Amino acid sequence: MSRKLKPQPKLTVAKKQPPRWQRERTISLLIRIIIPLIIVVALGLVGYWGYDNYVVPWQQPVAKVNDTTINMRYFVKMLRYYSGGSTDANALRGIAPAVLEQIERNELTRQKAPTIDIEVTPEEITEAIENDLLAVQGNATQPEIDLDQHYKQVRERTGLSVAQYREIRETELLMAKIREYLKDEKVPEEAKHIHLFILERPTREEALEASVELQKGNATLEEELAAGDLGWVPEGIYPPEFDEVAFGLGAGNVSEPIPIDQGYYIVKVSETAESRPVEDTHQEILADVEFEKWLQEQAEASIIEEYLDEDKITWAVEHS
Repeated sequence: MSRKLKPQPKLTVAKKQPPRWQRERTISLLIRIIIPLIIVVALGLVGYWGYDNYVVPWQQPVAKVNDTTINMRYFVKMLRYYSGGSTDANALRGIAPAVLEQIERNELTRQKAPTIDIEVTPEEITEAIENDLLAVQGNATQPEIDLDQHYKQVRERTGLSVAQYREIRETELLMAKIREYLKDEKVPEEAKHIHLFILERPTREEALEASVELQKGNATLEEELAAGDLGWVPEGIYPPEFDEVAFGLGAGNVSEPIPIDQGYYIVKVSETAESRPVEDTHQEILADVEFEKWLQEQAEASIIEEYLDEDKITWAVEHS
């Protein structure tokens, strides 16, 4: 019987090992390369986490007015400014939407004032700030005013830079100038007037009942109505829907219930006049009305985007 031969094991020649000094140099080189890489990657991850958590939230937009973006950092500063430095979370949350609206109004005013050739100089801004400080300090004299100290206090309380704070004051002056311009251009010296009496009721049913009774000549209600004598009022100082009813009444007539924010009005006109001089107080009200009309027109001609939601409000309040 033939015998199978077992295969002979393959012979290998042992590789020659590099000298110890060479191996140590290679390891040292790897350490010098790998460890810095690990550190760089780790720092990068930490930096990304920090950027994502501490930088990005401040830069997120809360609104955009035409080409100007309002970010969270500015919104938080303005929240502090208009709240007077309050730390009441509920109060801050409550005024947050109004603060955003005011920021938008400010930005619209700055953008659109040049279209009617209205501007404010740096000297006017400084003078306005100094006058406010004089009013607060009472007997202080001009040399005693420390603007730098005032700017520092504003920055500590709100985070606003000097430029940002002066920009707010500039906007206030622009609004005042625009209002005066519109008063001169739009507010008449004479206008249609009515002698107006007003009565308020909480529900439509009660208001309707009062209206019917007044038309019947109810003496008790007539006496109550007399207490609501507003005198002569010009057309335009009340909302259009109110004016439409009141100025549509003839002398001696009583209106149907007019809805207001909380309740209803019933009005009675005792006299009418096609033209009477507009009193100074009414001129000021009409100037305010004209400014609001102008601002609304600018808003309608602009692109305004809002990104403020409940999550962003919460974040802003927590960081105010």
